[in-house]
Amino acid sequence: MGVKISEIAQRANVSTATVSMVLNNKPGISEATREKVIKIAKELGYSVPPFKKASHRNMGKIQLAIYRKHSKVVSDTPFFHALIEGIESKAGQYSYQLIIKYLSDDSDIDSIKKEIRDNSIDGMLLLGTEMEEKDFEKFVRMDVPVLLLDSCFMNINANYVVIDNVSGLYKATKYLLEKGHREIGYLKSSIPIQNFRERYEGYLKALAEANLTPNVKHTIPLLPTMDGAYEDMVRVLSRKPHLPTAFVADNDIIAFGAMKALKEFNVKIPDEVSIVGFDDMPFCTITEPKLTTINVDKNALGQLAVENLIYIMEREKRIFFKTTLGVTLVERDSVKTIT
Repeated sequence: MGVKISEIAQRANVSTATVSMVLNNKPGISEATREKVIKIAKELGYSVPPFKKASHRNMGKIQLAIYRKHSKVVSDTPFFHALIEGIESKAGQYSYQLIIKYLSDDSDIDSIKKEIRDNSIDGMLLLGTEMEEKDFEKFVRMDVPVLLLDSCFMNINANYVVIDNVSGLYKATKYLLEKGHREIGYLKSSIPIQNFRERYEGYLKALAEANLTPNVKHTIPLLPTMDGAYEDMVRVLSRKPHLPTAFVADNDIIAFGAMKALKEFNVKIPDEVSIVGFDDMPFCTITEPKLTTINVDKNALGQLAVENLIYIMEREKRIFFKTTLGVTLVERDSVKTIT
């Protein structure tokens, strides 16, 4: 059996997109990463052709700074794999070298600025999924252009690329209403992040338009991890509560954990409880039943972020903008029509 690109990626601790770019002699990859991938590929028995020195002009360096506040949401999931692959491929397409760095609450801003100067970084793409407003404030006066990805704070003038969270949960809730549901609960992350706050706004908006008031007893806080959501939902179901006919969830991972618990308590999905997720993770098509969800084009989100960052890097005049990626509802088997 031949060596898989995923095996090389795992050993080299890079994405499959990076491995593919190296093996196809594409620009936008640092020499250190290129050499490491080729070395590991050869060790695994992959036949690496002799490459001529790439003649591509290196346009500069972009730093992808991944901010982890608690790592409950930003983790090793298909969502972030696809997002980072989109970032890597688009940076390579424009011949920018991508440098990935992990940050946390303990990261010192002066040290970050020094590293940017020392490494001649031209722009920062800041993955702020887990950020709060106060966390982002210290990044607005960097020495290079900064674009915040996957979060937005109205009080701060900055450049943003985000998902249309409000519209997504609005569509999910509206869909359930159109299917005849009037008791619609919310599987809500117990870890607050900006995306989830916006999704809850969409849920409330759809209910308000239908002249419905959310039942607070049907808003169930769950940890936004597969195991955490499952364990929290088990505790809720152990109390034998009255359940609504449907739930929307902050994301698919929460929905999956809740579904596992519901099945253990013999609650039939969708006959007794319907569920709609958010993100359209690969598991949605293999879970039973297949999960109706909101699709987010993760790869396109990453590519949009790079394109927008390069745009502001190339402008002399400082501007602020927010780019929103639209989302779509994907109908599968987890929702029942009530007549």
